[in-house]
Amino acid sequence: MNIGKLRHRITIQRQAKQPDSSDQPVDDFGQPIDDWIDVCIIWASIEALRGREYFTAQQTVAQSDHRVTVRYRPDIEPAMRLVYGQRVFDIQAVLDREGTRRWLELICKEVA
Repeated sequence: MNIGKLRHRITIQRQAKQPDSSDQPVDDFGQPIDDWIDVCIIWASIEALRGREYFTAQQTVAQSDHRVTVRYRPDIEPAMRLVYGQRVFDIQAVLDREGTRRWLELICKEVA
């Protein structure tokens, strides 16, 4: 991997764990509000893998998968998400393909 390809500034976020209490914030429908906490801001390479549209529950759904390459970090997990500008990506898999702990490939799904 050429370091010059890491030209996108992204934010890695994890979901805030809220204590089980009656004062937990809820939305208008009574559902718990999802809060996300910034873990780190790092440089990355973002590459589109594929995009597709499919029909489910009488709706057309667009899905696009991306490969995001970052320097190795042991604290990145599949339950996290990344933010690039106004775009949000759910991390589906975290791969250390070479096993050298030098680069991580994050397979992500863009949230529309």
